[in-house]
Amino acid sequence: MGSAYGAGTRQDGGMRSLARIVAGPDGAPTLVLLHGITGSAVSLAEAIDHWVGRSYRVVAVDARGHGLSPRWEPTQLERAGEVLVEDLIAVLEDLAAASRGRAALGLPTPPAPVVIGHSMGAATAMVAAGR
Repeated sequence: MGSAYGAGTRQDGGMRSLARIVAGPDGAPTLVLLHGITGSAVSLAEAIDHWVGRSYRVVAVDARGHGLSPRWEPTQLERAGEVLVEDLIAVLEDLAAASRGRAALGLPTPPAPVVIGHSMGAATAMVAAGR
């Protein structure tokens, strides 16, 4: 991974921090990448490089229980799929807030992010899109 990468965590909706990789130019069209059940954001490095090389901003999130994100709480396991969807919606809301902040400063704002998921990530994206 190149120097364009930044990694961080954020408190999403009162939940423990989710890890994410953010790469690419600020204000560029944004892609949110979601990994499969055995993956993590790092497993998407080739895709991240591909899209950043085409001037996209990429946000790759470690799903709960994966990579550097927190492990599942016992009470969350019964509704694991729903928690993954809630986590994705929180990430999308965070991106929308950042876009509003750019607009308030008179900076150009990117279009709404596009979500791309693999396997479990695709299922999460489809359910979230239905909301």
